[in-house]
Amino acid sequence: MKTWHNIVKYAAIALAVLLIIGVISGIMHMVYRFVPGSASSVTDEYKTYVIKNEMGVLEIDIHAANLEVRTATDSNITVESNYKDLTVKENNSTLLIKDKKAFNFNAMGKIMIKLYIPENKFWNKVDIRTGAGKTDVENLQARFINMKFGAGKAILQNMSASDSASIETGAGQLTIKNSSFCNLDLNMGVGQFEFSGTLTGRNELKMGVGSSHINLTGSLNDYRLKIEKGIGDIYVDNEKVKNDAQLGQGDTDIFFEGGVGSVKIDFSE
Repeated sequence: MKTWHNIVKYAAIALAVLLIIGVISGIMHMVYRFVPGSASSVTDEYKTYVIKNEMGVLEIDIHAANLEVRTATDSNITVESNYKDLTVKENNSTLLIKDKKAFNFNAMGKIMIKLYIPENKFWNKVDIRTGAGKTDVENLQARFINMKFGAGKAILQNMSASDSASIETGAGQLTIKNSSFCNLDLNMGVGQFEFSGTLTGRNELKMGVGSSHINLTGSLNDYRLKIEKGIGDIYVDNEKVKNDAQLGQGDTDIFFEGGVGSVKIDFSE
């Protein structure tokens, strides 16, 4: 009964997401093709915003753009973008990067937002929300991290959250490399998931539709896994596991809920 319930649940999720993406993509294509000036939000030159004050909170809220976060070559936080409807402002110790428009679309994938952060910069809180577009983030450290992705590929490298992290995806591949999270709450939508790094504290990983490969730093003895299967085989340390399996006696708790797709969890010392 539970298996059938999961089939219906995840099939409905996949169908709903695909329908939404299809409708939105069709509308965007028609607007871009037939409405004059629909691509006017993109400029030929990049505008640069230099933040010289000390910032403790980062908030990014964009609807349809490609986002890159990189390490700066100097001590300033810098934003570069060819999107003329972007707002970049300081509010006390909070850096706000947001759309001026309530709705826009990334015509031909040309809208770019690049954020450069000084090396070893540590944020109190990071909140990133994206719509449609590619997200590529490197070397971002904070106490609290909250990320919500819409449609598109997301790559996170060398990330660190010392207190807690929440990551939610809509449709698209999510890849997390060489990262460390405490108390991670992950909710996958439709798309492949890859993770390599360390988890500490109490973590919940809920898969959607798509295969998953998780490589945890350490050994099984460092973790305490509770696994609830969905539709698809789950392998832990190359051993196929059954539903409601509990493995390991370590200090880090991981509750894993499978969706639709195969899962591989392994370890590297």
